[in-house]
Amino acid sequence: MKNTKVKIETSSEKLTKEEINSHKNFNNVYKTFTTTKTNVIKTPKKFGGLTTTVVVTTTVIVATVGFWKYSSHTKSTQQPQTTQSSSSTNSSSSSGSQNKTAVASTKPAAQHPYIKRPVKGVDVPYKTYVVDADKGAVFYHNGSKVIIPAGAFCDANGKDISGKVDIKYREFHNPADFFVSGIPMTYDSAGKQYTFESAGMLDMGGYQGGHPVYIKTGKDIKVEMVSTQTQTKYNMYYLDTNNQGWDYKSKSNYVTKPVADVKKNNTSSSDAAVIAKATPVEKQQIQQIQDTISTIKKAEIAIEKAKPVEPKKVTDGKNVFNIEADKSEFPELSVYKNMLFEADPNDKSYQSSWTSITWEDAKLKRNENDNTYTFTVKRGTESHSFKVIPVFEGKDYAAAKKEFDKKYADYQGAYNQRMADERKQQEAYDAMIAKIKQEQAEEEKRAIAANTAYAVTNYFTINQFGIWNSDNPGALPQGAELASSYTDNRNENLNGNDFYLVEKNRNALYIYHPGHNCRFNPDAVNYAWAVTPDNKIAIYTIDDFKKINKRSGDFTFDLQVVDKKIATMDDIKEIFKPYM
Repeated sequence: MKNTKVKIETSSEKLTKEEINSHKNFNNVYKTFTTTKTNVIKTPKKFGGLTTTVVVTTTVIVATVGFWKYSSHTKSTQQPQTTQSSSSTNSSSSSGSQNKTAVASTKPAAQHPYIKRPVKGVDVPYKTYVVDADKGAVFYHNGSKVIIPAGAFCDANGKDISGKVDIKYREFHNPADFFVSGIPMTYDSAGKQYTFESAGMLDMGGYQGGHPVYIKTGKDIKVEMVSTQTQTKYNMYYLDTNNQGWDYKSKSNYVTKPVADVKKNNTSSSDAAVIAKATPVEKQQIQQIQDTISTIKKAEIAIEKAKPVEPKKVTDGKNVFNIEADKSEFPELSVYKNMLFEADPNDKSYQSSWTSITWEDAKLKRNENDNTYTFTVKRGTESHSFKVIPVFEGKDYAAAKKEFDKKYADYQGAYNQRMADERKQQEAYDAMIAKIKQEQAEEEKRAIAANTAYAVTNYFTINQFGIWNSDNPGALPQGAELASSYTDNRNENLNGNDFYLVEKNRNALYIYHPGHNCRFNPDAVNYAWAVTPDNKIAIYTIDDFKKINKRSGDFTFDLQVVDKKIATMDDIKEIFKPYM
C-alpha cells in the first residue's frame, strides 16, 4: 500500500525550443524544491488507554518547470515492398538452386490459374500437420514419411521463422487424383509434348498465421513417398507455375521393397504431441476448452484473493496501529469496520521506539502463506519491515466475526463452484485428448498396413514448397486414332469438353482437348470420361472400348452419365472404383 499516488499527464504537445530555453534556470528549480510541502499521514496508536500518534510522512518532491509536454512517436505503417509471385515456391530455377532471400507468394501453387480443376467444388484435400519450426518434426501420411529438420523455415525476406508452422500436405497416386487436381500432366521436350506416367506426386506448402513461409537454403525437407510403380524409368520434376511447365530436377531416387521403418505405437503419449498432429477442427475444440479452464483459474485466483481474513482479538494493546489500507488493493479487509493492526508478537525485529519517528514512506503487503501482513516504513536510508496482524477490540470483534462467517460461506460456495466447473472442463479435455490419441493410433496402424502394400519408396529432397512429381514422360497411345465427336445418353453435345483416357496398365491420364483426335491402344484395357455442363461424370466404359471396330476415321463416343451428385473426392473414387 503506497500512501501517495502521483499521476503524470502524458497527452500534451512537444516542447518548443523557446519553451525549453526559458526554463534553463537551476536556481528557480531549486527554489521550487525547497518550498515543497511534506504530506503528513497520522496513524493513531493506543498505549495504555491513551491515544498518541505515529507520524508516517510521505515527502513528494515535484520540481515544476513551467509545464511538461509529451509527444508520442508514431511508427510508419508502411511495410517493406516485396516482389510478388503467383507461385508458391521460393524459386523456380531448373537447377534446383534457391535464393537466400525468399520471394513472397500471393497464393499456393495449387490455386494458380494455370491449374484448373475440372469438377466444380471438388479437389484432392490437404491434410494439415503442425510442426515446431525450432525443433523440426517427422510425420506420416498414408504410409509416406515426411522429415523436417530443425530451423527449416524463413519468411519472404529470409528471416528465420520460429514457433508453430502449419504444413499443408497431399499426395496423388492414380489417374483419379490427377484428374480431380487439375494439375497438368504433360511435359514438353525438344518441341514435342509428352504425357507423364507417374510414380507418385505431392503438393506441400508451409504457413504461419495464414502467411506463407519458405524453406531455408541447406534445410531441405525429406519425403519418403510410397508407391505401387516398380519400374526404374522415373525422373523427379518440379511444377513451375510461373513459366507453366515442369522443371526436370534429377533421376528419381527409390528403393523397390516395402518400407518397414514406421514403428508400431509410435504415437507419443504427451498431450502436446497429440495436439500437434490433431486436425484444425480438433485443435480449435481443444483450444476452446483450454481457454475456458484458463478463465476459471483466473476467477479462482480472484476469489482466493478476496477470501476474508478471520478476525482476531487484540492481544497486546501497546502495539496496535490504525493503518488506512486501500480497500481496492486489499479487498479481503474491505468488509470490516474499526479494524486495527497489531505488531506480530513473534516478529522480534519490531521495536516500539519506531512509533516516535517521522517516516517518509509506508507500505503494506499481504503475506501469501498466512493472514499476516508486512508493514514497511522508510526515512532516508533507514528502512524497517515487520509483520502486523488485523485485530479488533470488544464489540468490534463480535461484529467482525459475524461478518466473517457470512462472507466466508459466500467465498466457500463460489470457490467450490469454480472448482467443480474446472473439473468438468478438465474431464472434457482429457476425454478429447484420449479420443484423438486413439484415432491417431489407428491411423498409424493403417500407415503400417499401407507400407506393406507398396512395392517402392520414392525419396524426394524438397528445397522449395510446391508440387513435385516422380514421373516418366511418354508418348500418346498407339494403334488407333479417331476423328472423334462426343455426346451422352441424354443427347447432350460434349464436343466442347475435354475427354480423359486411361490405360489400366499405365499410371497416366491422357487428355484430349476439343478438336483433337482421340488416340488409344485397342489391345489395352481402356476407359474414358468427360465432365458434363451440370458437373457430372459421363463414362465410356471398358466394354464400350472393346466394341470399337475401327482404327481410323470419324467416330462418335456415346458416354453414359453417372446420375450421382459429386461433392467430394470420395464421390469421384466411388464412380471410378469399377474401372481402376
